Parts: sequence; structure tokens; C-alpha cells
Amino acid sequence: MNDFVKERDAAFIHFVKTDDLSKVREYCKKWDVQMPKSKRVLMAGVYKAVVVITSIPEDIRTMAMQKCLKLGFNPMIKPYDYDLEGEQDEQN
Repeated sequence: MNDFVKERDAAFIHFVKTDDLSKVREYCKKWDVQMPKSKRVLMAGVYKAVVVITSIPEDIRTMAMQKCLKLGFNPMIKPYDYDLEGEQDEQN
């Protein structure tokens, strides 16, 4: 596993366990990953990512799903199709 993935997983696991975004912010800064300005949206995004990252333990993924729901977001990531003009059509 490369450093990017190891550091991502460590930062995300720390966040899910502690609700502390500091390691996520450090990780994003180090790897030049853009973050949303809204703390709530950032939290939901990390929770949603954790739910689908298979290198993160199942108990942490379950915890992230529960916290995402508590925050008022659907923890699932829906696939999208893009037409030739760049507009997105949601897949059901």
C-alpha cells in the first residue's frame, strides 16, 4: 500500500473514531487535496468515503455510516452517467 493510501486511511480512521478533523486537514494539505469550505460537507464526504474504502476495517466503516446518517446525509455514493455535453444524469 502506498503512502497516500496509508496516510488517508489513518487520517480517516482517526476522524471517525474521534470526530477530530485535524489529521484529515493535514493529509489534504500535504497531498494537495481540495476540501469543501463547509465543515459539515467535509465531514459527510469523509464519512461517505470511509463507507466504500475496503482497506478500512468493517467496524470503522459501519461507524462512519451511522455518523453520516446522524449528520443527515445518505452514506451511499450514487453513480452518475455523463452525457457528451457534460451534463450528469443520475442512475437509479
